[in-house]
Amino acid sequence: MSNAQIDKKELLKWAIVLAVAAMIWLIPCNMLYTIEVKKFLLVTVTGILLVAFELVELMAVSMMFPLGYLVLGLVPMDVAYSAWLQTMPLVVVGGYLIANILVRIGLLKRIAYWCILRVGGSYYGLLYGVFIAGCILNVATGGNAWVIMAAFTLGLCKAFDLGKSIDSALIMFVGALSAGASCVFLYTPYFMGLLLNAAEVTTGTKYFLSWLTYFTHMAPYLLFVLAFIWLMPKMFKPTKKLPGKEFYKEEYEKLGKMSHDEKIGGLVTVALIVFMLTGDIHHIALDWAFIVIPWLMYFPGLKIGKAEDVQRIDFGMVFFCVACLSIGITSGYLGIGKMVADFLIPVLQPLSSTVVAGAIYLLAVLLNLLLTPFAILAGFSEPIAQIAQSVGIDPLGALYAMYVGCDQVFLPHEYLTYMIFYAFGLMRMADFVKLATTKTIFATVFTIIVLIPWWKFMGVF
Repeated sequence: MSNAQIDKKELLKWAIVLAVAAMIWLIPCNMLYTIEVKKFLLVTVTGILLVAFELVELMAVSMMFPLGYLVLGLVPMDVAYSAWLQTMPLVVVGGYLIANILVRIGLLKRIAYWCILRVGGSYYGLLYGVFIAGCILNVATGGNAWVIMAAFTLGLCKAFDLGKSIDSALIMFVGALSAGASCVFLYTPYFMGLLLNAAEVTTGTKYFLSWLTYFTHMAPYLLFVLAFIWLMPKMFKPTKKLPGKEFYKEEYEKLGKMSHDEKIGGLVTVALIVFMLTGDIHHIALDWAFIVIPWLMYFPGLKIGKAEDVQRIDFGMVFFCVACLSIGITSGYLGIGKMVADFLIPVLQPLSSTVVAGAIYLLAVLLNLLLTPFAILAGFSEPIAQIAQSVGIDPLGALYAMYVGCDQVFLPHEYLTYMIFYAFGLMRMADFVKLATTKTIFATVFTIIVLIPWWKFMGVF
C-alpha cells in the first residue's frame, strides 16, 4: 500500500471526525440540547472517534478528555480529575501487572496449552481449549487477558500457517470471546464497579455481589457463548486441517518443568481465584485483590516481579479507562443522566419489565456503534438505573441488560478487545463482520427469550 493511499484513508477519517464535530456544534440549542450538553458531546464524541479511527495516540486522547471538559468550563478541576481518586485506576494497573509477570515467567502459555490438551486435540478441542484458557486468565488478571490471548491465538495461527483466512478468523474470534465476552459472566472489577456504583447512587442501598452470585446471574450467557463456538465452524467452514494432539503435547513439553517463579505465580493465581470465589465469606470488595496482590509479588517470599513488568504496563489503556470514567462523572455533574432519564421514563413506564430490559439492551447495542463499552457503562449507568427505579424495577437488572448489550458488536472498533484481535492482521474485515453480526443477532434473541426471564426467575428484577 502506498503512502498516498494511506494518506487518503487518514484524511477521510479526519474528515469524518471534523464533520461529526461540526454537526454537533451547529445543532441549535434548546431546552434539552443546552450549550453544556453541546460542549460535552463535542469533547466526548470527538475523542471516541479519534480512538476508534486510531488517529491520535491513545494516551494523548485520554489526557484530552478531562482537559477538554475543564477548558470548556463544564466542570471544576476537582471533578474533572476525580476519577483518579477511585479504585478503578489501581485495579487496571494491578491487572496489567499480574498479566505481565505471568506472561514473562511463562505460566500463562503453560496454562493455555494445558487447557487445550485437557479438552483433546480435535478442532473443537482447540477452540474450547482457547476459550477455557482465556476464561481462566481473565479471572487471574481481572479481565485483562485480551493482549495475552491475542498474542497466543496469533502464535497458533502462525504455527499452523493459516495466514489471513476464515480459519484464522475463527480461532482469533474465539480468543476474543474468551477475553471479551467472558467478562459478562466472570466478575470483572472495573466493569462491575461502574454498575454497582450506579445502582447504589440511585437507590441509596449498598450492593454487594460475590463472584459466585454474579456468575449464577450470568451463567446462561456462558452457555450461549459455548453454543456459539460450537456453531461457528458449522456456519463458517474452516478450509484447512489442523495438527492433532501431538502438536500441543510437543509444544507443552518444550516448556519443560515448572520453574520456581512459575510455581510462585501459580500459587498467587490460585490465591487470587480463591479470594474471588469466597466473597460470600469475607465480604471484601473484589477490587482489592487486584490492588494489593500484584505488588506483593515484589516482596521477599514471593519476589517474582521485576521492574520491566511495571514498565510494560499499557498506561495508555489505563489513562483511557480513567478518561471513560470521567465521561460518566462529567455527565452526572451536568445532569445529563437525569435529562436522559426524564426523557425516556414516560416512554418506558407503561411497558412491562421484560420490554424495558429488552429496550435497554438494544439501546446499548446501538450506542456501541459510537462509544466503547467502558464509555457507555461510565456515561449511562446512572441514567439507566434512574429509569429502572422510576418504572419500578431493580436497577441491577436493567444494568445487566445494558452490560450484555455492550458485548454485541458489528465492527472491531466498537470494543477495544475485539479491535486488538483484529489489529493483529489475520482477520479479514468481511470475516469479522460475519462472525460478529451473527453473534449479535443470536445473542439478542437469546437475551430476550432466555437471559431476561432468567434474571426475573432469580429475583434480579
